[in-house]
Amino acid sequence: MNTNGPNIVILIDHKRRDMQAAALIGHHLKKMGIETHLEPLEAYRGCLAAYRPHLILFNHLTTTHLVAYSKRLAQLGVRTAVLPNEGIAYNPDVGSFWAGKYHKGAHVDLFFCWNETMQRALQESGSYDQARLEVVGPPRFDFCFPPWSSIYQQQPDSSADRPSVDRPNLLICTNFSFARYHDWPRSEADKLFAPWKDRIPAYQDYWSAIHANHRSQQKVLEFIGKLVHCNRYQITLRPHPREEIPIYRGWIDQLPPELQQRIRIDTGHDIVPRILESELTIACEDCTTTIESWIAGKPTISLVFERHPLFFHEELARKNVLCEDPEQIVALVEQQLAQPQQTELQPLRRDHLRQWCASPSGQATRQIATAIADVIGKAPQPDWSQLSLSEQRRGLKLKLLRWLGLPYHFSPLLPLKQRLFPKRYAPQLAIMAKSIYPGDDDDIRRLLDALDR
Repeated sequence: MNTNGPNIVILIDHKRRDMQAAALIGHHLKKMGIETHLEPLEAYRGCLAAYRPHLILFNHLTTTHLVAYSKRLAQLGVRTAVLPNEGIAYNPDVGSFWAGKYHKGAHVDLFFCWNETMQRALQESGSYDQARLEVVGPPRFDFCFPPWSSIYQQQPDSSADRPSVDRPNLLICTNFSFARYHDWPRSEADKLFAPWKDRIPAYQDYWSAIHANHRSQQKVLEFIGKLVHCNRYQITLRPHPREEIPIYRGWIDQLPPELQQRIRIDTGHDIVPRILESELTIACEDCTTTIESWIAGKPTISLVFERHPLFFHEELARKNVLCEDPEQIVALVEQQLAQPQQTELQPLRRDHLRQWCASPSGQATRQIATAIADVIGKAPQPDWSQLSLSEQRRGLKLKLLRWLGLPYHFSPLLPLKQRLFPKRYAPQLAIMAKSIYPGDDDDIRRLLDALDR
């Protein structure tokens, strides 16, 4: 591990959603002479002594232990930056929470906002008065634009089959990340919602949200069933990264063999290639894939379920073609395929992209890298003589596990425990499934280098 020159750590919460944009930030920084290390979020304590970074980029600092850790980094002279992985807050209470209203005292040098609404919330909260605030938009949207969109022409397809060319290809994105808590131990949901339930009114009755998300997950199969059984389309089903895939695989396995050939499940790292190869995107209520499909020039339909305030906001819905009845979905798809421009909605969508996503243009990751390089360039060197023995021990642990090709929080007994007690250990297995492993980003970095020669 070369840590002689300037380097930073980007902590990855979910590899399918976050790794590619992080790698592109690292690509830009490399050209500025700054090395980037990608590590799972759970490795935040180990990366300090392992890399001796000049800056650590978090996805949030809205927990007590991370607030305390940011203060420790400030003592050492390590800069702290925040880049939310979900940065649209249609609910003002959610925006205030993300802006640090309830977790004051964190030391943040640089905060990247998806939009000016979040920037204002940060300014009004007073939580990060010392931070430099940068409005950059969603970094992963950069892959909707050249040259980065052409990465998918060089990348081998991770799906078992390419979509058929003899019929329209529909992309169906589900968004039921809370549904799994319906069957997990109750303590897991209580733990997840503990930071929010007493601070965000919409989260107070979180069990109603979990049940609604679970019911919606069951109902989406009715919509998909209508589209499969009409046998007019090739369907790519893309579940949310935090959904449990066996629910959909089991449903598909019950279809007649000739219909099973008309639907595939995709669990690749990035959604953009699936958008680009489709004729129409069908998403669920507040799914961000809808916005990415607008940028790619694809028509969209939004499935509406129970209009629960956690999953449905009029702000996004009124810019979409909505469908609440499975009996209407086939006719609505035919109508939108016949008029794919959805002309009447285009002005509203442009305004939405400007207000909530800083008018994406493919430059967000470059802006992020430039700001990081500027902050590092103006900062004194960290004082590594202050590293404690426990911090050095954690750094050695990270180095050892990386040498073995394993993430920092690897547990060798977890598979056995999960087989013996599947419900109890399902959450821990889900954490491991979303984690980046050493070398996971190597192929992406090589492709980015090739594109930018």
